[in-house]
Amino acid sequence: MHQNSLKLMRYFRDKYLVDIPNATIVDVGARRVRRSHKTYRGLFPFPFQYSGMDIEAGLNVDIVGYENITKHDVLISGQVMEHVKKPWEWLDSLKEYFTQYICIIAPNTWQEHRYPIDTYRYYPDGMRDLFEYAGIDILEIFKNNKDTIGIGKI
Repeated sequence: MHQNSLKLMRYFRDKYLVDIPNATIVDVGARRVRRSHKTYRGLFPFPFQYSGMDIEAGLNVDIVGYENITKHDVLISGQVMEHVKKPWEWLDSLKEYFTQYICIIAPNTWQEHRYPIDTYRYYPDGMRDLFEYAGIDILEIFKNNKDTIGIGKI
């Protein structure tokens, strides 16, 4: 995870989760690909209840497979959506896994990095369109340096 993405997730935590410090959080796409990479886990210490989810077992993964996710207060996902086919369907499917907030961070500029595919880059208008398609109420969407962040609720 690069520093800009960590900064945006910290912003989300400090602005939206201050009143729910014991929130259950599921991080979709949490697998740490390289040992040198950081994860969001450190941003959500106890009393937050953080769980990393991915489609493959690995470092930082507590839950393997979407079918094993239970409902959480908060769903986060960073640097994942650019690797998803049909992101509009993916975002719509995530609604069943959270009850309060969703925070998606995706690159707006970055070199191609297939893992296993690399599909899109996201600007605020595109992120807004995806949130609207999924029926997620938009709280904030903006971009900075390399990333676009979308924050919403049901």
